[in-house]
Amino acid sequence: MKNRDKKAYEKALHLYNNGYIDKALEVCEIGISRDLEDSNLLNLKGLLLYLKGNLEEAIPIWKINEHHNNNDIAKSYLKDVQKDFYRKDLYEKAEELINDLNIDEALKNLSICKESDFNSINVNNALATCYLRKAEYSLSMEYVEKVISIDKFNYKAKNIKKEINEILNINNKSLLKTLIIASIAVVFLTSGILLNNKFKKVQINKEELANNISKPVENESTNNEQNEENKDNEENKKSSTLEVNSLTDEEIRENYIKATGLFQEEKYEEAKYLLEATIIHSMNNHLHDDVMFLLASTSEKVGKNEEAIKYFKDYISNYENGNYIEETYYRISLLYKSLDKEKSKLYAGELVSKYPNSLYNNNLIKDILSD
Repeated sequence: MKNRDKKAYEKALHLYNNGYIDKALEVCEIGISRDLEDSNLLNLKGLLLYLKGNLEEAIPIWKINEHHNNNDIAKSYLKDVQKDFYRKDLYEKAEELINDLNIDEALKNLSICKESDFNSINVNNALATCYLRKAEYSLSMEYVEKVISIDKFNYKAKNIKKEINEILNINNKSLLKTLIIASIAVVFLTSGILLNNKFKKVQINKEELANNISKPVENESTNNEQNEENKDNEENKKSSTLEVNSLTDEEIRENYIKATGLFQEEKYEEAKYLLEATIIHSMNNHLHDDVMFLLASTSEKVGKNEEAIKYFKDYISNYENGNYIEETYYRISLLYKSLDKEKSKLYAGELVSKYPNSLYNNNLIKDILSD
C-alpha cells in the first residue's frame, strides 16, 4: 500500500470509529479515485455502504475488489448477498408494520435483521422506535446509542433520544407530583373517615333520645328513581371527564399507548374516541404528531374518510419532517383517489418529488400519476 493511500485508509477508519460515517465515505472515495487496487479502502467503503443499507452500491465495490485484487473479504460479502437482500425485504416490511402500529410483528422481522451488520443504522433506528412505542425506554436508548456510535449526526436517532429524555424527565416530575398528591389524599381520607364516624355517632345518639321514634318510610319507587338519576349523572360525569378536564403530559402518554393497543386489537371506535379526547390537550406535547397520525389512521379505519383527510392535512401542515410524513402523503393520495382525482395526483406527486426513495412510491402511486 502506498504511503498516501495508507494515510487515507487510516483517516477514513478513524472517522468511522468516531461516528463520522459520511466523512469516512468521502475519504474512501477520494482514495479509491486515485487507486482502484487499494483493497483496504475498497473493503472499508463497501462496509460503510453495507452499514447504511446501500446494498446496490456496495456490491459493485466488492466486485471491483474481487476482480482487481482477488480479495477474500469481498468474496465473502458477495457470497452472502442474497441473504442480505432477504433481510432488506424484512426490514422494509418491518417499517410498514411500524407505520401500521403492529409493533410486535415488526420486532419479529427486525430480530432477524439484526443478526447481520447489514443496514444496521436503519435496523437499530427501527428497533429503537419499536421499544419507544412500547414505552421500554432503556431498550430503546440502547439501540439509539448503537446508531449514534456509527453516525453521530443521524437525524432520526437524535430525535428518538430527545423524545426519550423528554418522557423520562416528565415521568420524574409526575412521580414527585403523584407522591405529593397521594400524601395529601391520605390526610384528607383519614380526616374524612374520622368525621364520618363522629357524624354516625351523633346520629345514633339522636335516634336513642327520640325513643326509637321511627321516621316515615319514603316511597320505594321514589328512592329507586332518585338512585337511577344519581347513577345516570355519575355515568355522564365519567363519559365527559376526558373532554372537560385538562390532561397532564403523563396522561397524554398513557392515552396514546392505550389507543395504540386498541388500534392493534382492531378496536378502532374505542381508539378514536380516546384519541379525540386526547388531541385537544396535546397541542404542546411531544406526542402531538403521534396522536394526530394515529387519529387520522383510526378515522380511516372506521370509514370517516373526510375526517382522516383533515387530520392527514393537519399533519402535513405541522410536521413536514415528521416520522410519518411519507405515509401521510401516501394515505391521503389514496383517500382522494375516489373523491378528487386531481388532489389525489397532487399528493402522489408531492410524495414522489419530495421523497423519491420512499418505499411508498409503489405501483398504486404510479397508477394514480399515470391516470
